[in-house]
Amino acid sequence: MYKVSITALVAILSACLFTACRSGLQSDENSLVQVGDAILSRQEVNEAMPQGLSPADSADFAERYIQRWVNDELLYDVARKNVPDLERIDKLVEQYRRDLVIFEYRKRLLSERASKEFGEQEMRDYYEKNPDMFRLREAILKGLYLKVPESAPNIGQLKKWYCSTKPDGVEKIEKYALKNVVIYDYFYDRWVPFEEIVSNIPYEFGDPETFLKNHRNLEFNKNGYWYLLHITEFKVKGEVMPYDFAKTQIQEILANNNRLEFNRELEENLYNDAEKSGEIKWLYQREKSLQKDSVK
Repeated sequence: MYKVSITALVAILSACLFTACRSGLQSDENSLVQVGDAILSRQEVNEAMPQGLSPADSADFAERYIQRWVNDELLYDVARKNVPDLERIDKLVEQYRRDLVIFEYRKRLLSERASKEFGEQEMRDYYEKNPDMFRLREAILKGLYLKVPESAPNIGQLKKWYCSTKPDGVEKIEKYALKNVVIYDYFYDRWVPFEEIVSNIPYEFGDPETFLKNHRNLEFNKNGYWYLLHITEFKVKGEVMPYDFAKTQIQEILANNNRLEFNRELEENLYNDAEKSGEIKWLYQREKSLQKDSVK
């Protein structure tokens, strides 16, 4: 219905996409199309257009943008005439605007004041005072995991090295892994979820707790590969997390507590200052009114 006029407008627009029109002229000659009282300007289309488009892509973008704008304006015009409760919508829009302004203000203040770094002792104290908040939902472990082709050389030596946590043993494994290993995962120094490791091993592990309590090493051959797992430490589901595993969670909890405290203090300070300055004026007998409301 609108294709002929829109295509003509696009031709005009495309002629100056990469010229003076790009600077955004402010005059009536920038107007492209009008629907009712609404007018779409060339500047608006230019500002919405992504950078770096070819002339052909720019023309295509402009045509689609103008078509969508016309359709939206027509639909909005019909909707305004047929939706009976526009006053309720206006109130919702105003409430959303208020909430958004408050949100942006809180966020700005929070970024200036509440982006504190928590000290190691503060985090450790919180961890020790709240052990039940840091119960494991799954087993975790430390160790080393290797997937090696069964055709790789010196498999027998590798089986001796992978159980050693001594520096020279680890160094030998690392040198060997450069040429012969498909997967080499060293996690002696960090806790890893049990499922994250065993998902790479085609072995029936059964209950994680039972397996971990009865195995320190796993040597398993299947489909042309050796799977070697050495476990140095483990914790099972329901145990308290090690501090270094819980540390990220502690930081998030303290940061959230800090945000809540900041928001509480902000509201309290604003209220006290406004009450002292007389900005808040109670227009009824507050105590009596509240008493009556409570009786009802």
